[in-house]
Amino acid sequence: MQDSWNPNLYEKFQTERSRPFYDLANMVRRREGMRVLDLGCGTGKLTHYLHRKLAAQETVGLDASENMLRLARQFEGNGLEFKFGRIEDDPVPGKFDLVFSNAALQWLTGHEALFEKLRFKLQPGGQLAVQVPAMNSEPVHILAVETAEEFSEELGGYVRHLEVLRPENYAKLLYKLGFIEQEVRLQIYGHILPSPEAVIEWYRGTLLTTYQQRLDAETYERFVKGYTQKLIKYLGEERPFFFAYKRILIWGRLSY
Repeated sequence: MQDSWNPNLYEKFQTERSRPFYDLANMVRRREGMRVLDLGCGTGKLTHYLHRKLAAQETVGLDASENMLRLARQFEGNGLEFKFGRIEDDPVPGKFDLVFSNAALQWLTGHEALFEKLRFKLQPGGQLAVQVPAMNSEPVHILAVETAEEFSEELGGYVRHLEVLRPENYAKLLYKLGFIEQEVRLQIYGHILPSPEAVIEWYRGTLLTTYQQRLDAETYERFVKGYTQKLIKYLGEERPFFFAYKRILIWGRLSY
């Protein structure tokens, strides 16, 4: 299947996308000589920042997009490296002082089992820091599902469903997994975009890529057109457009 992730399109909203990353990074407690795993590292720019901020001994950035990793590898060196692989396959061996993931785990299902796997990637005293968008029940996602159902034949019945948990359920999950300290919060990030159409561009760089992988170019553009018509009808014509984006920030620490 083609790699439809476009680094240039993704980073068109770099300022907006990076705000929750910095908030998550500030929740992490620095320790000397840390070994860090960044799941879904993207273009590597923010992984590079995290590596330097923590003065980590070793940081491994993992991503399943070679398009993204081609940019990320410019930052390699001084203990920082990038690897290709899928998070669910657990391709990076060993245990870590920090498992970090900014806006990646929402693409995976079964978060209870996934978080259990991540917990066992941690050393004693290890930290888990995760940020996931909480937009799965918002019209931007509901209308994408609706559009996919209209293209069911072309997509072979495929529909992208996101299964992000409620914040309180992540808190309960961390407790169940033995994290002795935790902080879980729902945060609204307000983004001022030039127009409602910019929201479409935002999602062309993320959510819609999974449909782009499965459709030919002409059909994909028809898909985007249908999605755009639905979403603009909901969003209205406000310019500039205030885009309220919900995210869940999750941090926990194990005992030593």
